[in-house]
Amino acid sequence: MLLLDDDDELPEPPEPGEVVLAARLGQNGLQAIDAALVGHARPTWLKVARVVYEALDSGCFAVDDDTVDLHVRRVVSLVASGAFESQGNLRRPRWSEVRLPNHDRA
Repeated sequence: MLLLDDDDELPEPPEPGEVVLAARLGQNGLQAIDAALVGHARPTWLKVARVVYEALDSGCFAVDDDTVDLHVRRVVSLVASGAFESQGNLRRPRWSEVRLPNHDRA
């Protein structure tokens, strides 16, 4: 998924390299990914691929398939926790969008 082509879809279940990476990063590393993703989201809709790219481009993370997949998986987790609102199939980052929640919207 490194280049986030139009047809890329997050594998289910995670690939072994992604599992090893998540274990190596530990809770602190996963929280750093989450913080980078939230830091690059906006109150308006953005493609998941853009939020992931900008988080990776911030210079804090290696850019390889496992890291990209882990970032996309963390987006899914952030949606589940209520940190993001979403639309579309989150496992397809080029075709889904997220935004920061705004509970004051009509």
